[in-house]
Amino acid sequence: MSVRLSSDRLYLEVLPELGGCVVRFDALMPHGPEPLFRPGRASSRDPNGMGLYPLVPWSNRIAKGGFRWRGRHYALAANLPGEPLPIHGDGWQQAWEVMHAAKSELVLMLRSAWQPPFDYRAELRYRLEGNCLAIELEVTHLGERPVPYGVGLHPWFPRTSDVIIEAPARGVWEVDDAQLPVRWRPLAACDDWSFATASRLPAGPIDNLFSGWRGVASIAWPSRGLALKVACLPSVGRYLIYSPGEGADFFCFEPVSHDVNAHHFADPLAHGLVELARGQTLTQAWRFSCRTTSARG
Repeated sequence: MSVRLSSDRLYLEVLPELGGCVVRFDALMPHGPEPLFRPGRASSRDPNGMGLYPLVPWSNRIAKGGFRWRGRHYALAANLPGEPLPIHGDGWQQAWEVMHAAKSELVLMLRSAWQPPFDYRAELRYRLEGNCLAIELEVTHLGERPVPYGVGLHPWFPRTSDVIIEAPARGVWEVDDAQLPVRWRPLAACDDWSFATASRLPAGPIDNLFSGWRGVASIAWPSRGLALKVACLPSVGRYLIYSPGEGADFFCFEPVSHDVNAHHFADPLAHGLVELARGQTLTQAWRFSCRTTSARG
């Protein structure tokens, strides 16, 4: 059963039993609700048909069906049909327990040991504050041996013909056919993939991670008279943009704490992973602040 939050400006619907997913996040406009995340259906059982889900205990893909850490190899199962690599952690595929529900705040909890060596307790908090949706994710490691953790969010946004993004970054990772990083390159102002200033999405497919980001971005839909400011506290330094191309009705802008496949880099901690010993906690917060703009005629 979904849980609904509301304020005088915003509406949020969450499905705790389906990965803590957001079904709808709408701006309440004089003419009616306008979706800020791509709207899903509360009757769906597919997290990838929703508006957002949390990424824990890692983000995106891990190569070779697992990784080595402190001399031990940990195998991870593929967890998405049609995808040969383990992807997006396991929090998005489990039922979260409702710990607290009020008009403008929802607190969820997950106890998971589904994918060893990740043995953790996570708390996910959604809160409406005026024109802002605040999301906080806290993960505490409960296993005996230290292991690397990462977190993020996977939101889908409506893709209109005029949507623009501003999210300055220093560089982008080019990928191979398995969508794994093979080369980092710096971004120049004239690059088609530079969002140093407000820019349109590329016409073709994109599924790439950007780094050297200061943790603040803007997404605007001029024809809809709406814009969102995305802020990470503290800055995660990275985001991933995904869209099949300009024919799609959505795109993803995912603020994440580590590089794709960071578990296989020579120094995983330098690529954003955080090692947690038993009882240690990783906490991250994000804010999505809505504002109205002057719509084009």
